[in-house]
Amino acid sequence: QNIAIPYGGFPVGFDGVYVDLDTGATSTSTILGWDVNLFYGGLGLGGSASWQPARDGTGVMDTVLAYQLNDTIDGSLLYAGAVETGSSDHVGLAAGQFQEGVEAYVGFKFTTNASDGPYYGWMRVTLTANNSGGVISDWAYENTGASILAGAMAPEPGRAVLMLLGLCAAGMRRRRDLT
Repeated sequence: QNIAIPYGGFPVGFDGVYVDLDTGATSTSTILGWDVNLFYGGLGLGGSASWQPARDGTGVMDTVLAYQLNDTIDGSLLYAGAVETGSSDHVGLAAGQFQEGVEAYVGFKFTTNASDGPYYGWMRVTLTANNSGGVISDWAYENTGASILAGAMAPEPGRAVLMLLGLCAAGMRRRRDLT
């Protein structure tokens, strides 16, 4: 999707970009149903009560962790509310931190606008501390409550049905070949 995360100073910096994970709606000002707000190029994170990023502890100021492709996002991780007004502890050179300008994944759990969940998901981001701002590349969540791998796309219902039909057809063909 390549959604820009503005870096501007006060008050622009706090507006950032609001994302409603359910609908895919984004805005540089508060929108109904928003889940997460990334601001200051991603150095700041904010969230509604429905969104909790994976952290290195269970406090709202504990560090939000950076995940890599194929890392598992599930109930075994630690999550805490998203209130983090400008702390940039999640960006740096230490293990588990986001590095400026390097793509990584925010693991999260959230509930939908219809209060379904919790569901586990990821958001692929590149965070920066300069005027070019950061980028939200894309996100996905598993709407069954099961784990999801960072970077994996949750199958759409129609796609899953087509895959199942294809497997059934292959099984029937194999069965006919054996008789």
